[in-house]
Amino acid sequence: MIKYFLKLFFQIFIPFILVFAVYTAFSYERSLNNAEKSYKEILKTYWLLVSRYNLENKNEVASILKNIDNKSDIRISLIGKDGRVILDSSVHEKDIEYIENHLSRVEVQNALLGKEYYDIRKSATTGRYSIYYASMYNDKYVLRIVSDGIIFHNLYSKLKSDIILFFIIYAVLSAVISMYVAFRLTMPALELSKVAKAISENQSDFIMPKVSDKVMNDAATLIYSINRLLLQEKQALNTERSILSNIINYIDEAVVLFSNDNKVLKANYQAYKYFNVLKEGINPLIDNADYESAVFFCDILEKKGSLKHIYKEQVFEVYIKEMHEYKLVVFRDITNAADYDDFKAELTANIAHEMKTPVAIIMVASETLLNDKNMEKDFAEKFLNKINTGSKRLNNIINQTLELYKMENTGLNIEETTNISNILSNIVVKDNGKNIIYNNNTTKEYNIDGLHVEMILTNLINNANKYSKGENIYVKVYDENRALVIEVSDEGPVIIEKERKRIFERFYTVSKSRNNSGFGLGLSIVKHISLLYGGKASVFRNEYNGNTFKVVLYEKI
Repeated sequence: MIKYFLKLFFQIFIPFILVFAVYTAFSYERSLNNAEKSYKEILKTYWLLVSRYNLENKNEVASILKNIDNKSDIRISLIGKDGRVILDSSVHEKDIEYIENHLSRVEVQNALLGKEYYDIRKSATTGRYSIYYASMYNDKYVLRIVSDGIIFHNLYSKLKSDIILFFIIYAVLSAVISMYVAFRLTMPALELSKVAKAISENQSDFIMPKVSDKVMNDAATLIYSINRLLLQEKQALNTERSILSNIINYIDEAVVLFSNDNKVLKANYQAYKYFNVLKEGINPLIDNADYESAVFFCDILEKKGSLKHIYKEQVFEVYIKEMHEYKLVVFRDITNAADYDDFKAELTANIAHEMKTPVAIIMVASETLLNDKNMEKDFAEKFLNKINTGSKRLNNIINQTLELYKMENTGLNIEETTNISNILSNIVVKDNGKNIIYNNNTTKEYNIDGLHVEMILTNLINNANKYSKGENIYVKVYDENRALVIEVSDEGPVIIEKERKRIFERFYTVSKSRNNSGFGLGLSIVKHISLLYGGKASVFRNEYNGNTFKVVLYEKI
């Protein structure tokens, strides 16, 4: 603000000084010219008066010239053509001879040439500024009239100092006036500057001051009002942005906004969760040390519309929308759906494979009975038992297949919440002499179909009851990260790691290490139900040197 004040001060002060300087110089020059002109006329008048006397008669003229010299600042000199001073009113007669020759004086030279001549200079005799007038007298002498008094000297010597003093006084007054005017102009600007600073710093507690200048006050009020409106709009935009950000972060899909040069402008929580290489302001095609992710995003950003792409064992359905200078990309994780589709295809093939065994048993036994009508009763009963066993096994496969079909086509139609304690109390399993130990750690009511929970528990408990050699089966139910978790553990034998990795990834027949071949469709049903709820099924070795089957189910909203 000091710079602004000084700028205004000099803008006001300098023109004042320049105008006054020009005026003073003009006035000084004019005053000198007028004074010189007046003095020249006076000198010429004196010359005419003096020229009437007989200047050759020294005794007669001496008293007259002396009288003139005493009553005025006029000095009269009579100079011969050789430049010798014959008579000088300011010098005693006996000292005349000591006066230097005046032939070199410009006024004498011009007079000898027959001209009237004026000259102004500092006199060597008196030491003061003087004006000289010289002309020929009787064609023998040069009569010179000199004005070397105090008045003419002051006109030349003191007038300059007086003007300088006046100029200084005027400059000081001009400076004071300029400072006052600059201050009066600076104060409204300073107040306006405070308003601008408060606006730039977003001071919410700032109160609009009253600016002294009306124009400035109107401008400050307008700026203040516009800023308030902009702040309100900014707050509304921030609120909308926050709401939109929360909505985007809440959805399951990953959303990323790219610029035309493929830099990340914005991304939601899911995007950062799926792709840890993403950061705002970077180009994942270039600023990325992970080659696999760079190739993935290169494939995505070069296309339009929708496509499916695999990234690090995850399957994504990708939607690309171009919007002016931006690209909006939405990634939907369909890994479970893709796994489920594969599961269904393999399940169908394996169901058909499973049905072949009982059908083959029934067909062979029945054909044997039909071909040998005289078969002994004991042999016939054996074949009839095979037909009965195969029929029961086929019926079980058909019933389980129908159950899968029902779940597939009816979907999840949950009419009421499920209480785990009620389901555990109603579980019915085959009594093989094993202890079933229940541990229910949740009292929450789940928005999950109770029949599905019962089917999972029944299948897993029966599976452990059938294949485990231990005496105890442990059933644990608890809540984890808003999901229902079911764990059924046995005491062995342990399923080897190679088979444990595959048992829920596909319909798989386990080796005879557990004295029984195959798991039927029970575990397939368990996996199918877990996928319906967006969860998963897994198996791992437990602390009892056996196997723990774990199922995670997420509530439907």
